[in-house]
Amino acid sequence: MLYYKAQELSQIQDVFNPNPLQEEAEINRFYQDATEARTGDVYSGFVEKMDLLLEDSHNSLIHKLFIGHAGVGKTTELYRLQHIAEEKGFLTCLGRCDIDLDSGDIEYTDVLFYILDMLVNKACEDGLKISDTIVKKIENYWNSDTELIKTISMQGEMEISLGTEAEIGIRKVVKLLAGVKAILKNSAESKREIRTQIEPRSSELINQIREVIEEIRKQLRDKGRPEIPFVIMDGLDKIPLGQAKKIFQENGSRFQGLQIHLLVTFPISLSYTPEYKDIQIWFPNPEKLPMIKLRNWQQGTYQEGYTEGTETIKAIIAKRADLSLFKEDALEELIHYTGGYIRDLFRCISEAALRARLRKSRKIELEDAKKALAVLESDINGRYSDELIGKMEDIYQGNKHVSSSEEIMTLLQIGAVLEYNGTRWCDLHPLVERWLLESHKIVG
Repeated sequence: MLYYKAQELSQIQDVFNPNPLQEEAEINRFYQDATEARTGDVYSGFVEKMDLLLEDSHNSLIHKLFIGHAGVGKTTELYRLQHIAEEKGFLTCLGRCDIDLDSGDIEYTDVLFYILDMLVNKACEDGLKISDTIVKKIENYWNSDTELIKTISMQGEMEISLGTEAEIGIRKVVKLLAGVKAILKNSAESKREIRTQIEPRSSELINQIREVIEEIRKQLRDKGRPEIPFVIMDGLDKIPLGQAKKIFQENGSRFQGLQIHLLVTFPISLSYTPEYKDIQIWFPNPEKLPMIKLRNWQQGTYQEGYTEGTETIKAIIAKRADLSLFKEDALEELIHYTGGYIRDLFRCISEAALRARLRKSRKIELEDAKKALAVLESDINGRYSDELIGKMEDIYQGNKHVSSSEEIMTLLQIGAVLEYNGTRWCDLHPLVERWLLESHKIVG
């Protein structure tokens, strides 16, 4: 958690670390609204729209995809939304699939299990009950194999220890599910065994989730709280595309019948494929969180005098550090050549601060910024092959419409091309553009 604004370079590493803002106090102190610089419309804020949707959806369910580049700020927005929803009384679960599960190997059954795990844990946390009948069903479901029971039991002992004040039924289920989750994250062999058990009985798992949801909804209704649980799943945007297609396209219907509000992050490159249309049957009206644009492309040209993006980035930096720590030209260099990509910006600020400290300087100067950017430039330009340069030159020359080609998907995925405005226009990462021009790979 962030506790202070940097007043000297030795504090830069803490305040510009890549972790999302999570706690409400740090969000209130360090969050900077960037809606207009992202979308061109101050009234299109993702969290603000979701807040109204939750308020207005008394009987209808929200099942929605949340799309954006990794590192653009999605997780911070999700934590903001979680706090707002909780303040309004929603039973809200936020799960980090990239942390709690194995993001390199996730199946739809893992996702279904994780939803059950989050709901049971949140019910326990909020003092809600799960009937003995449902507890027994869940136990029987996972205790159908002797060796599996042993493995789950061992993992559960290591992963969780609940206080004795928790209701015994819920406590037993929480402990059991903790063991399963540990296996799905850490043990490839046991994971295969679990999936072998679940796959033929996935409808039974779904029924258990539905029964847990129904019990939660009844108790929320009796307490005068909004009765539809809200489940947020972050990290699914990082999974391999093949697995994402299996989860969202081939098995999207399995989430349709869950009586919850469900918001999931989604791979941006998959949003430019033919399968995307089919996926929206199950997750309609997706939301995008675009980059903060530093140049505004309109009607085939860059808009003159556009400064909204640059000023927004400066405001983000100023929330975290005294701007006197940067020479003005160094700050402008860092902002310009990271293209509105917050993760790249923070990485370069941290690198530049270390170099400045090694020089015994109290400020980040232009040479520090250039050296930090050179490291990032080498990294990004090592991610693609020469076969993609033709497409990048095409983008540089003005064909900035985002197509569903495999080339565009690859370039978006590796961060060499960045999408802006959420309206299907893209541009080269400034460090990619500079390197291609300087090395005469493309013609300026």
